[in-house]
Amino acid sequence: MRPGTPRRHAVLAGAFLVLSFPVLTIGGTSLYMAFHPKARFGFTEQPPRTVEIPARTPAREVAVRLQTDGVIPNQWLFLALAALRGTTDALKAGGDQFTTDRGVLDVLTAMEEGRVVLHRVTVPEGATAREVAALLQQEGFASRVDPEATMLEGYLFPDTYYFTKGLREETIIEKMVARFFRAFPLEEEIRARRLRLTRYEIVTLASIVEREAISNEEKPIIAAVFHNRLKRRMLLQADPTVLYGRGKPISSRITHADLRSSRNVYNTYVHPGLPPGPISNPGEASLRAVLYPADVGYLYFVSKNDGTHHFSKSFAEHDRAVRRYQLGGGRRAAGG
Repeated sequence: MRPGTPRRHAVLAGAFLVLSFPVLTIGGTSLYMAFHPKARFGFTEQPPRTVEIPARTPAREVAVRLQTDGVIPNQWLFLALAALRGTTDALKAGGDQFTTDRGVLDVLTAMEEGRVVLHRVTVPEGATAREVAALLQQEGFASRVDPEATMLEGYLFPDTYYFTKGLREETIIEKMVARFFRAFPLEEEIRARRLRLTRYEIVTLASIVEREAISNEEKPIIAAVFHNRLKRRMLLQADPTVLYGRGKPISSRITHADLRSSRNVYNTYVHPGLPPGPISNPGEASLRAVLYPADVGYLYFVSKNDGTHHFSKSFAEHDRAVRRYQLGGGRRAAGG
């Protein structure tokens, strides 16, 4: 060994350490940021934020979006971790809710597992198909109100649903229709046949009950009134059918011209039997009320303006009830 060699080795080793220190520092900092979420300069607590990323978005664009929205501090670290884990092409884009106290690795894992935010949408009982379409549009799940929405009237089951943003409109509709058939299983089809009604007729009558009734307790009685009137071949004379055919909100007042209009095929003051189809999307209570109506002989009912109705077996009794409860104006009723 030549004299002076140990000294040269020591100098080279020192230089290597000096050159390596920034690399180790950068690498160590990156790893620290990956595993320790709050390790970022100027960190401040921020509320959760929802990031919507379209399906099939490339990982590079996902990383840019996450950094731009302040979810991750470094897009390159995100991409490097994804490459190391072999998930660059397996990120499940959608809607996820992130906070600034989550590390890059946690965010990446969420994207890999597809842990997306589920958005709650409640379809109220008695909503029409157009109202459901408008609700979905308002919540960002539909681009427009489909003019053919009424084709699904009666089968968009009212319930609370949880959807991810970006879900196809057809998929949302399929979920609602599937929910309807869970509420109307095969045994209910058998019950409908015993009543000599088709499923479509049951749904149609239930949609009227849904619009007429306020409380679930009265639904079987109101359903019985309509069943009794159909058996006697009496006109149903249900206000909601008139309003639906005219395209008016349920809260609208009905004019004498509305009641006399034969051009309105849904006008049950003029046309006998059930209307052409459902006028709303009934809930389970209304469907069961029509399938299992109360055993009563009522033929008429009128609103008492307090959320309940007065039921009558004769027109004379009904006429007295109308004068008592509707004097000064109010809604009409079956047989009104």
